[in-house]
Amino acid sequence: MKDFIVYHNPDIMGYPVSNHGTLSVLTNKKVTDVVGDRVWLLTGEGRPRRYFLCAWFFIDQVESGEADGFVTCLRGETGKSFDPLIPIESTEDWFKNFRTAQGNFAFGFSVITKDETVARLEKLASAGQ
Repeated sequence: MKDFIVYHNPDIMGYPVSNHGTLSVLTNKKVTDVVGDRVWLLTGEGRPRRYFLCAWFFIDQVESGEADGFVTCLRGETGKSFDPLIPIESTEDWFKNFRTAQGNFAFGFSVITKDETVARLEKLASAGQ
């Protein structure tokens, strides 16, 4: 199993992340062979930027995102959407390193390569359950 990150930028999207109970993310990447893998959804807001864990889920479906103006929509049944969102301490070294490795989240849907990052996200998620 692989872990992936998706970042929702409300400044670019024009609206905040929605926690409507549906476990899904949109991406402009053509994605294949990810059923069974896990997605972590993050967002940021304000200046200076504050970051939040929004949701995680295991991917069950890969479908067209064209209806929403994207290439791909990923959906899952098993996971958790957080309300309220879980704050991420952006000054911690693990998160600073993660942001740098992800090009400040400019790469879109991307694999998480460090086990430490996955462990930190899992810890945040379990604290928010």
